[in-house]
Order: sequence, then structure tokens, then C-alpha cells
Amino acid sequence: MTALPRRILIVEDDLTVRDLVRDVCDPDKNHVHLAGTIAEARKSLELKGADILILDRGLPDGDGLALCSELRNTPAFAALPILVLTGKGSTQEKVLGLNLGADDYLVKPFAVEELKARVESLMRRAETLSKSSYIKRRLWRY
Repeated sequence: MTALPRRILIVEDDLTVRDLVRDVCDPDKNHVHLAGTIAEARKSLELKGADILILDRGLPDGDGLALCSELRNTPAFAALPILVLTGKGSTQEKVLGLNLGADDYLVKPFAVEELKARVESLMRRAETLSKSSYIKRRLWRY
């Protein structure tokens, strides 16, 4: 059985990094959407939704962690798997990101193989969440 295509939102203002991440997300098999700012990300989430969010911290209109925290407090996106992809790699920065709701935190520069493995892990998690939610909805009716 083939996995369903995932809706992946990449929020990254650096075009080179954004293109690299897009390619890792396999746009031939998934619906990959791109945003360069927090405002564009909010609009994309509102219009298209997402199954996975890959989020840069340093964006032109603010810190991506603010969006991460906002999404964790929004019921429709509270369970959205979020990978923070950033140049801020101190232990304190990683802990902050995870405490504000990131599911994973990867520091730039990164190995493409590691990014691919982490994205695939998020895809598995998104699939598991989707199946679990479906089962709970089905059981709730009984």
C-alpha cells in the first residue's frame, strides 16, 4: 500500500535552503507548500492546512518559535508535527524550541541524510496521528 501524500509546509526565507528542503520532502509524492514569512505561513495554514511544518526561526517578520507556540495553542494545529530548522544551535536554544512545542529541532548546517530521516520520522508520526484520530472518531460513535 502506498502512503498518502502529505501536505508539507516549509517556512524558510533563504531560497537555497528552502529549495533543498523542498527536494528532500519529495514534491513528486507530497504536496509541498512554501512560505518565506510568518504571515505567509499563517495564510497557507489557513487556506491549505498542513500535515507537517518545517519552520525556520529567523524570519523577516519574527521568530518562528512564536508561530510554533501560537500553533500549539490553536486546537486545529495543536498536534501538527513541527520541525524547527535553524542556525541557533546552543543547548538553551534547542531546549527553548522544544519547550515551546517543536517536535524536533535541527541545526543548520545540516546533513541532507539527517534532514531526510527526520522528515520521514515526522511523516510516520503524522500518519500515526491521522490513523489514531480516525479510530477515535469511529469509536466515539459507539
